[in-house]
Amino acid sequence: MTVYIVEDEAPAAQGLVRLLEQADPTLRVLGMADNVADAVEGITALRPDLIFMDIHLGDDLCFRIFERTVVEAPVIFTTAYDQYAIQAFQANGIDYLLKPLSLDAVQQALEKVKRMQRRFGIDPGVLRELSSLRQPAYRERFMVASGGQIRSVAVEQVAYFQSEGRYVKLVTTDNHRYIVDGTMDRIHVELDPRRFFRINRQFIVSFQAIRSMVPYSKSRVKVVLHPNTDDDTIVSVERSAEFKAWLDR
Repeated sequence: MTVYIVEDEAPAAQGLVRLLEQADPTLRVLGMADNVADAVEGITALRPDLIFMDIHLGDDLCFRIFERTVVEAPVIFTTAYDQYAIQAFQANGIDYLLKPLSLDAVQQALEKVKRMQRRFGIDPGVLRELSSLRQPAYRERFMVASGGQIRSVAVEQVAYFQSEGRYVKLVTTDNHRYIVDGTMDRIHVELDPRRFFRINRQFIVSFQAIRSMVPYSKSRVKVVLHPNTDDDTIVSVERSAEFKAWLDR
């Protein structure tokens, strides 16, 4: 089985190579890339049987690769972050390994690939079909109470969600505000990550609601939203790099 590695940190890439050699000496690493452009070129040209792919690359998130080429091989994602699982399984992901990687985790992931190949054959298209069966349907609308009536708010009309104590408030682009069912964690995973981003524990914002950004500290920015809010809309430290990549897509 041939393998391609997408990883922007050289020590991590070499460490993965050593783990693969221990896990299965018959594997053949065809090549490696540390950025989106090189990964697109390498995967397209070499057509590996399996890809190990880091999510945070030097120039972008790895999901941009799937927008620029057809990835037929199953993908084992490797990352230090746990919030990308839904996107990963939408993108041919068959496993999601958190760093630092261990030999046991790599062995189990490879065994999963081999089980699927034995059961369904080596055709990558079959693995893609299986992966697509697990794709969740993103929310298209929210039912809200308004003036004693129930109305439907399409996600295109949502500017942001705001946590207020035990409640979650939905704010529309025309500044209507409603209480919605569910927690911020639950709502976050139900939303299309290309359209919405959770900047901190209190706010999930839509791309269209962002009017500008101003520096807040060395590693954080304050987001100016429309409709306006008096509460702090500051991107948390742990989400800053991801937020910048999300904006620059």
